[in-house]
Amino acid sequence: MTNVNRDYNFRPKKVEPNVKVRPYMKPYHRKSILADVLKLKDNLRYEDKREVETLGHTPEQALGYAYLSSTICRSIMNNYDQVVGMYGVVPVTESEISGIVWMLGSDGLLKIKTSFLKESRTEVDGMNTLYPHLCNLIDSRNEVHLKWIKWCGFKIIGEKMFNNVKFFEFCKVAR
Repeated sequence: MTNVNRDYNFRPKKVEPNVKVRPYMKPYHRKSILADVLKLKDNLRYEDKREVETLGHTPEQALGYAYLSSTICRSIMNNYDQVVGMYGVVPVTESEISGIVWMLGSDGLLKIKTSFLKESRTEVDGMNTLYPHLCNLIDSRNEVHLKWIKWCGFKIIGEKMFNNVKFFEFCKVAR
């Protein structure tokens, strides 16, 4: 007679009903909605929040003004369909050819940087066709944004001091 080990409890596997699993979503950019401002305002990167506050604004004020004043306002969405950044361009009132380009993001933006960078140049070039002269100021301490503006083809053209902090003036002129 064969010695059979019967120390296990055999239980059939539970079969789950057809659960639809969402396929992997790539990060993407889309037209911003007001809810994006509310989601992003409390999650800004430390450097972005510091830059906004140095200029005398709260994150909510800066994002709200930028959202309402921009002719182009885009949100950067991560793999989980969460807002990780916003950017756009606000027209300069005295000029039809100049725009003030801006961007604010959360730490989540750094997690999708490859995808973000791939789309950035195209998005900035699109803004540059609408406004042949793009410009703004950037906090000299915000290294991530300094790298981004250089990646997108902007040039540093000057310096200004705000609240004892050095800011760089930057611009990009369409060819």
